Amino acid sequence: MRRRSIMSGEHSSARVNVTPMIDVVMVLIVFYLLVGQLALDRRAAIMLPRTGTGVEETDQVDPIVIGINMDGERSLNGDAIELDRLQAQLSGMLARNPGAPVRVRADDRAPYRFVRPVLNVLRDMGVGKVELVTEQRS
Repeated sequence: MRRRSIMSGEHSSARVNVTPMIDVVMVLIVFYLLVGQLALDRRAAIMLPRTGTGVEETDQVDPIVIGINMDGERSLNGDAIELDRLQAQLSGMLARNPGAPVRVRADDRAPYRFVRPVLNVLRDMGVGKVELVTEQRS
């Protein structure tokens, strides 16, 4: 009977299959890239005006947030939206959640000509609770 030695070259398969490890690493990379994109605060591009007085924000009810950056670009709950679509989207959201406050987060550097059309849409819709978001002075 012939003995096979581990050291001999016969049928030795000392190779490590790294394909599963590469697959796992790629899945982790994709996962972290996706989570990183989802975790970005889309409101970070807006510098809020500073005031000496005001009321603290409460998170009892999920608010509807309209953002206006300094270039006049508008967003509704973080998603870009055109002014002509704003009323339709808002009416659907308010129909699902009638008591939700509407918060307007306008950039401190945004001219009023970008804010006025949004306020006009809210007025024309008869939205009862509109909040202008600011930061408190330190």
